[in-house]
Amino acid sequence: MAKVSVNSVRTAGILGILLVSGCAALLPQPQDNSTVDETKASQPMVAGSPATQSDARAPLPQQAYTAEGEKIEYRAEPNPYTSSDSDVPQEARLAFQSASKLMAAEQYREARKAFKAMTRDFPTLSGPWVKLGEIADKRDNAPRAEAAYRKAIEVNPDNVNAYMALALHQRRQGDFDGARQTYVDALELWKDFPGAHLNLAILYDLYLNQPELAQPHYEAYDFLTKGNDPKVGNWLVEVRRRTGIETSFIDNPPPPPELPAESSEPVAADKGAENGQTDKG
Repeated sequence: MAKVSVNSVRTAGILGILLVSGCAALLPQPQDNSTVDETKASQPMVAGSPATQSDARAPLPQQAYTAEGEKIEYRAEPNPYTSSDSDVPQEARLAFQSASKLMAAEQYREARKAFKAMTRDFPTLSGPWVKLGEIADKRDNAPRAEAAYRKAIEVNPDNVNAYMALALHQRRQGDFDGARQTYVDALELWKDFPGAHLNLAILYDLYLNQPELAQPHYEAYDFLTKGNDPKVGNWLVEVRRRTGIETSFIDNPPPPPELPAESSEPVAADKGAENGQTDKG
């Protein structure tokens, strides 16, 4: 199947993320962050570089089995950002909500001032830095946006939303290898991050033209979401057709136990019966 025809069908419903970000305790996010952003559905494929091919791979979830070959229920690691025990003052919550309303109303100048004030008043919160990055992106200030996303990660290295925001920014700037590394960094922090697996798969598949590297992460997303997204399930089927790899990267059950070999010697009771003896004497 030709790659061009395949991707002309698939790109209409694939590519990127709809990023939702904020302070963990202020606005806890769903653990998958998997909603697809279709804003760049016409982005052409770009051949991956040899350096990308040889880079270290992101970790994957693995299905475990008992010695008897029974599946052990997989328990995904919790989101390190939303599971943080840090307390956020009520004042910070209200300030964040107020600034977010300004941003939603496209009052970016005032929203920027409000989030900037939060970074001074609440320097341990990383969510305002993510929002500042989003505002800079909307105002086409790429250097300021990237600096803000990186500052968010510096303030709170567990902020998975900041990694996703930075990776999306890098992808939009054409820095595909940078975006790939950011997704890998996010997965090294939280290997059970469905959204990062999905977006890394899309990056490999449609932007770096490396479906064989995309396949494990489509599968990881499908596994972690228990197959609840039929669209991604179809993408996984399609990418398997292109790669020819049918072996699972996630779920490899052990071989069935060998049955004991049948003995060719007759059992003792049979020998007794041959001699006219029975258990009843």
